[in-house]
Amino acid sequence: MSSLRFIDSQFFSGAMNMAIDEMLSEKLAQQCRQPYLRFYKWQPATLSFGYNQKIERLADIEAVHAAGLGIVRRMSGGKMVFHNDEHTFCVGFPAEFIESRIGKGKTFLDMFTLAVSPLVEGLAKMGIPARFADSREMRHSSNGTHCYATAAGHSIYAGKRKLIGAAGVFRNSSLLIHGSIPITAGFPPENCFIGSHKISHDVDMSALRDFCDTAEIEKLPGIMAEAFSASLDLKIERQPLRNFELLEAQNLADRKYSDLYWHTSDLRVKIQS
Repeated sequence: MSSLRFIDSQFFSGAMNMAIDEMLSEKLAQQCRQPYLRFYKWQPATLSFGYNQKIERLADIEAVHAAGLGIVRRMSGGKMVFHNDEHTFCVGFPAEFIESRIGKGKTFLDMFTLAVSPLVEGLAKMGIPARFADSREMRHSSNGTHCYATAAGHSIYAGKRKLIGAAGVFRNSSLLIHGSIPITAGFPPENCFIGSHKISHDVDMSALRDFCDTAEIEKLPGIMAEAFSASLDLKIERQPLRNFELLEAQNLADRKYSDLYWHTSDLRVKIQS
C-alpha cells in the first residue's frame, strides 16, 4: 500500500503558505513521489488571487494593508479567495498515481475530481450534505473577483450553497490542488476593492458552522486524512514540515511570493508578507 504524507495545521503568512505549497509540489515532481495532504491556516487573514487575475484592477493594495490583511498571488488559477476563519488544504499527486486510479489521457477535470472526491466523502461522514455541483449550478456571474461567485464541475456544495473553493495546476508530471473550507463565511472590507468589484455581490457561501459544532470542526483535518486513506487506498503517514523544508520555503517566500507580480517582469510591487 502506498502512503499519504499528512501535514496538519499550522499558521503562516500568505507568502509562506504559497511557498510551502510550491516547495512540496516541486519535491513531488523532482524526488519524492509520495502523495501528500496538507492543512494550514493564515496569519494574518489574507486575500489570495489566481495566477491570471489583474490584481491592480481589482484591489486597492494600500487599503488591504491598512485593514491589516495580507495579499498574495497563487501559482494556481481561479479567482480571489478571502482566507480567514477556515481550514485550507493542499493535496499533491504524481502523474503515475493518478494514472493508476483513472488511467492515462484524462482531462484536468477528471484529475481534479479524483483529487477532491475524498473531501466530499469526509464531509458526508461529518453529517454535511456535501456534493459536486450539478449542471444547473455551473455558472459564471457578473462578479469577476470572488471564487465563490462561480461554480464549475469540481465545485463542492453543501446543500444549495458552495462550500469549497479550490484551484489547481498540473505541471512537471504532478498535480497540486489547494482550496478553502470556510468555518464561517466572511468578507474583507469593501473598500479593499476598486470600483464595481465589490466581492459580496452575487456571493452565497456555505460554511462549516452551518452544520457542525466547534469540536467537530476541529477534527476536520484528521477526518479528511482518513477519507483520503480509505478512498484512495493510502496509508496515513503523519509527518510535519521539517526544518530544512521550512527554510527552503522561507527563501522562496522572500524571493518570489512577497512580490504580487512574480509572474511577470513588466510590473513589480513589493508587498508585506
